[in-house]
Amino acid sequence: MDANGRISPTASPSGKPPLASTPADRRLSIGSDLAGEGSGGKRLIKDQLSVVETRAPDGEVKLEMTSIDEQLSFDKGFFLTIRAIQLLKQNAHDRPILVGIAGPSGAGKTVFCQKIQDFMPGIAVLSMDMYNDASMLLDGNFDDPRLTDYDLLNKNLSDLKAGKTIEAPIYDFKTSTRVGSRTVECPASKVIIVEGIYALSDRLRPLQDLRVSISGGVHFDLVKRVMRDIDRSGQQPEDIIHQISETVYPMYKAFIEPDLRSAHLKVYNSFNPFAGFQDPTYILKSDEVVDEAMAREVLSSDGFKHEEETEVTDIYLLPPGDDPETCTSWLRMRNRDGHYTLMFEETVCDGDVMISPRINFEVGVRILGGLMALGYEVGAIMKRRSKSWSDELLTIKVDWIEGLDRSYTQIQGKVRAAVEEAGTKLGLDGTYVPHSFIEQVQLERMTDELREMTAEMKDKFVTAARRGMHEMSKSFNKNGFGHGHGGHGGALGHGGALSGGHGHHHPNGSYRAGRADERGARAARSESLTRLQDTVRKRRTQSGSREFNEWGDGDPLSPRPPSRPQSRNGNARP
Repeated sequence: MDANGRISPTASPSGKPPLASTPADRRLSIGSDLAGEGSGGKRLIKDQLSVVETRAPDGEVKLEMTSIDEQLSFDKGFFLTIRAIQLLKQNAHDRPILVGIAGPSGAGKTVFCQKIQDFMPGIAVLSMDMYNDASMLLDGNFDDPRLTDYDLLNKNLSDLKAGKTIEAPIYDFKTSTRVGSRTVECPASKVIIVEGIYALSDRLRPLQDLRVSISGGVHFDLVKRVMRDIDRSGQQPEDIIHQISETVYPMYKAFIEPDLRSAHLKVYNSFNPFAGFQDPTYILKSDEVVDEAMAREVLSSDGFKHEEETEVTDIYLLPPGDDPETCTSWLRMRNRDGHYTLMFEETVCDGDVMISPRINFEVGVRILGGLMALGYEVGAIMKRRSKSWSDELLTIKVDWIEGLDRSYTQIQGKVRAAVEEAGTKLGLDGTYVPHSFIEQVQLERMTDELREMTAEMKDKFVTAARRGMHEMSKSFNKNGFGHGHGGHGGALGHGGALSGGHGHHHPNGSYRAGRADERGARAARSESLTRLQDTVRKRRTQSGSREFNEWGDGDPLSPRPPSRPQSRNGNARP
């Protein structure tokens, strides 16, 4: 027995033969790329996995995986996790095994768990988010480890490992309350996963047979992004990293990182913002509004599936020193039902079609406050109310955008030809606006107006960011921002389409002629802004401090400057 209570695989307290890796003919084929150094020279990393018996302080003997110190890629970590689960099952004599998967917000825990579920159907997954205890919420900080109801979580996990059925809680982030429960049976696969920021807490480790940590992902990519934005400050890189750690990720250094060191498998998720272009979303956006009947008619031939109404608040953060009128590298956070998401969007326009990777990561609620402490400013806040209709191929969505005070129709899908065909059927050809909403604000020179109009909202967000923003999200929902701001707000019409306070919803089509001149004026402003952005980018590239991306732009994380709207024949639209 070693100092940690681990019994050598060559001896067993029960006198039984030692536990060993699975025979070669029963091993999971991982691939030759998992080679590593062993005591006998080079060997496969998967062959370093073995099951040992450990003795708990109370004398109980349990199975546990040996640890691999090497940092693993996301894919290697996934395959080794599958391998480890199989080894544990083969030695567990039909007893349920518990796997803990932990890491900071945005590291990729949810995707990792989903890959395991896809590979091994029938496993049970418990999210620690559902075990929040609202009575322990301090300053809206959902990263605080004291928020977790460990007593209930431990009881549920112990019961599942004993083969019992449990009632797992359901937590509503929007109301900060526990709203019910769901029945979870001990799975037939005998595999239980608990995932969360603190899933490797010392309060849970005694129950766990396998511990997996996931780091990287958006957590470190955000650090790189912030470093790029504030490198002009003249600070040393080590000082910047320390500052980011202390302000953006204070809970990580204090509470999360120590737990991750106890993992048997340590996974690093390398995040590439441009990887989303391998499976992009194609978008057509029009400033004409289609009614519900037209949307349903276009989708009906493909089998109408789903209708949804949503409200989100987008917070656009201006990097230190950037001009809001010309900024092309906004950092966007989205608040929906109390959840905050960091949006990485590198949209490229090809004619009327916007091509977007749409890579999103949920982040902790204190990220905004940390970014503001580093010099980011809330440049704009836009509330969006949407109604969408979807089938298996397409989504048709009508958005009312507060601040722009008008509605837009969006057609989204993974197949470009289907998106363009739907636009033609809806009669939207010639009306497309191939710009993001924040670009629309810039094109119409509304940045100052929007900043003034949302001053009250911004002040509330700033205050909330400094003490945790959860209470703020409740205030927004309660006060109904966006349901009528200064008499300009929109509302959901009874017919299902969005209607604005100014009456921008015109299902009879008479509205189009009256907007022709306005579209022409916007096109001229678009061309003017494009020239301005080109000048800004040229100045940046001449400084020699930026790397070029594949489109020749000086800023590798900024979208291509918007081009002048084009018609399908390649000529500028009037």
